[in-house]
Amino acid sequence: MKLPAVLFSLLQDEAYALLCRESLTGALAKLGQQPGPDTPPPANAFRSAPESGQNLRRRLEQLGPIDFWLKGAVEKALLEYLADTNSEFRCCQDAAEVVRHWEIAAESLHDLALAVAGNARALTEASIPPAVPQESRAPAAGATRNRAEALEKLRASVTALQAGCAGLERIRVQFAQLCAAGADALQLPALPDFRDAAWVNRVAALPAGQASIEIAQCEIETRTFCADGFHRLLAEAKEVREACLEAGQAILDKSRRSLRQHARAHFVRERDLDEVIAELEQHRIAAERGAAGAAPELASPAPAH
Repeated sequence: MKLPAVLFSLLQDEAYALLCRESLTGALAKLGQQPGPDTPPPANAFRSAPESGQNLRRRLEQLGPIDFWLKGAVEKALLEYLADTNSEFRCCQDAAEVVRHWEIAAESLHDLALAVAGNARALTEASIPPAVPQESRAPAAGATRNRAEALEKLRASVTALQAGCAGLERIRVQFAQLCAAGADALQLPALPDFRDAAWVNRVAALPAGQASIEIAQCEIETRTFCADGFHRLLAEAKEVREACLEAGQAILDKSRRSLRQHARAHFVRERDLDEVIAELEQHRIAAERGAAGAAPELASPAPAH
């Protein structure tokens, strides 16, 4: 098994830290200080260990910060390793990122749909015949002009909404292609069938009464989307993103368990417990200072892997 030097060293440190904790916990159990693990530590894991309960507990306390550092460091190094070597893991990460792009782009739908609803309402109001004397033509001409302007604003807002939907559909297709080989066949939610510019042109040619009905229906549909459908879309997309991340996490967890077992079987040898804890502490401090640019060197040559 060929591993990057940094990941190999961290896995080796983790294996030693786990063995230290098991050895100390087992020794405490023998002294009656606290319950020990169900499985005793491997024979000859360490040449010697302290015998007093106080010393044992002190060394266990030393392992706390080391365990905390190793947990994050191993996961970070393993993430980078899997992203480079595991196509399934990389697909999960890429898919989650595509969903995130979709979510960001979808945020604009609310305001775009709200603009359509507002312009539909304005067109409805502009279409109401003005109450003017029969012989007066100027107010009628003004009403016609107002309706034409309202119609153009509705067309512009409908076109903008369609453009936003088209961008989201492209991302949706990208996601589908990325996940095509996946067993779960995850899909981003489909968007509603919003009105388009062709609908605006058709409504413009309808009789006033029929046009008013369709425009009012358009307003109702878009306002309903803003109040409910929009939030449901984002919730469904979030579920898809979380599913992608969970699938990636499952691969990460499985790889970590496998590598942990491998490191325990092949990356450690019999050593002095105090020497190991001191070395692990040095590695932790070096890493936290940002000085661990390369894999930390052990006091003795590392076994082949």
